[in-house]
Amino acid sequence: MAAMGSLIRLFQIKQAVLPICVQQRTLGILSRTSGMTETHSSSWSAGCGILSRALPAHWSLLPVRTKKRGMEYQPKFLKRKRTHGWLKRISTRGGIEVILRRMLKGRKSLTH
Repeated sequence: MAAMGSLIRLFQIKQAVLPICVQQRTLGILSRTSGMTETHSSSWSAGCGILSRALPAHWSLLPVRTKKRGMEYQPKFLKRKRTHGWLKRISTRGGIEVILRRMLKGRKSLTH
């Protein structure tokens, strides 16, 4: 029983220091050396979920699915005017500040 207590204390120290994947391997090694059955070690590591699974060696070579880019901007005249136009800018305090900043800077076009 004393050996089991020292193993648990050793595991708690390693748990604070080592990353999760290494912890699982350490727990498996400790349980095999102390004579615990494999069911105990697997029940301890079951709480980790996906992190307890081993990553493939060729992890960086796996294909990554990404969305095709390049079709983001589909211009619509009316939406642009309603969002960035003069009436929208004048109707809010922030919009008026935008217009004033553009005036101070000397912009030819204050709004779209």
